Amino acid sequence: MERVVENLSKDCLLPLLRERIAELSNVEAVLSKRLSRAPAGVLNVSPHRGGFQYFRVTAKTGRKGEYIPEEKMSFASAIAQRDYDAKMRAELQKLRGVLEKCVAKYDASVAENLYALLHPARRSLVTPLVYPDEDFVARWSAVKYAGREFDADAPVLMTARGERVRSKSEIIIADALFRRGIPYRYEFPHELLHAGACDVDVARGVGEVRAGRRDAGGSRGVGECRGGLRARGRKSVVVYPDFTCLNVRTRKEFVWEHFGMIDVPEYCQNMASKMEMYLMNGFCLGKNFVMTTETHDRPLNSMMVEKILEQLV
Repeated sequence: MERVVENLSKDCLLPLLRERIAELSNVEAVLSKRLSRAPAGVLNVSPHRGGFQYFRVTAKTGRKGEYIPEEKMSFASAIAQRDYDAKMRAELQKLRGVLEKCVAKYDASVAENLYALLHPARRSLVTPLVYPDEDFVARWSAVKYAGREFDADAPVLMTARGERVRSKSEIIIADALFRRGIPYRYEFPHELLHAGACDVDVARGVGEVRAGRRDAGGSRGVGECRGGLRARGRKSVVVYPDFTCLNVRTRKEFVWEHFGMIDVPEYCQNMASKMEMYLMNGFCLGKNFVMTTETHDRPLNSMMVEKILEQLV
């Protein structure tokens, strides 16, 4: 499968550093508020008959301090927690200071800008370690591939981007991706190793059963596996997931499969086999794999699609 090749990964460190700084600041605020309510005094701990005794030392109690009985052990815990919180706040403040200095001096765009600032005559002669976002997206989108063919009697359903898809639900997903500027490829082929559980389906040709079609503009026939599987020998299979998408911020691809007939038992069997195969090939739900579903009575909700995209990119 053709890919855009870079020798230096996309620099995503700066957002993580800022996120960590914000997290440290929030925790510091919590600790400061807790310390303002903490009891005064110093906690002394003394060994006693195989255990420990606790004393609270103040200006009035002297060096040994006032004994804290078992029934007031929560008071000892509050002093110990205060001491821990104070030390932790000091350490977090130092760590935040280090990170803030790093952020102030760190320029994550150096590698990309170096290539972008080259004279066009030189840029055409250079293969950069990392492309600027615009160049990377253009190259990623320009990759040529052959998707699946449409049946002669299949309805013509078009997305806002002007491409043909197979269902109304795919239009919802494609248009949401397009609105958000998320590059995607429709039914881009991925060659995967197939799991043992998929052997039977591959052998009999998942995606070839046509019985029990639904409405012409909606989901496909019973037994037709979304994305389509085409066997290539005994160890691998070519799948055509509905959408292969690019997270521009991270330069990572993720696959989006929509399963539109999960109320049909045979369809669910094929879906389970395909999900197992994806997992064995490193596609993990919530990481680089998205799955949406629908039934005849519960169609795809466009708001759900938007929520998924908010979390991903």
